[in-house]
Amino acid sequence: MKVLIVGYTKHDAYDELKMYWSCRKYLGNGKPNYNRQQLITESNVTIDWVSLKQHIKDGFQYGEVHASSLALKHMKPSDLEWIQSLMIMGDD
Repeated sequence: MKVLIVGYTKHDAYDELKMYWSCRKYLGNGKPNYNRQQLITESNVTIDWVSLKQHIKDGFQYGEVHASSLALKHMKPSDLEWIQSLMIMGDD
């Protein structure tokens, strides 16, 4: 599974990643790769973290997308469209 964490800044996104990860102990341990802004957990879950200004267009689809409250506060309609384009729809 792939998860995307969106923050207003890279630092905000990383803080949101730490909160997300700490609330999900079942994911197990992992070591963040700060250069790639990615964490792969023991349970083989990949968590990417980006800022709103980093609109990634890598073609990846994510099962979950989480945004920080600061990112939500500053989102424009184009940001929401971008996030929707990254989500896997109909994955029950």
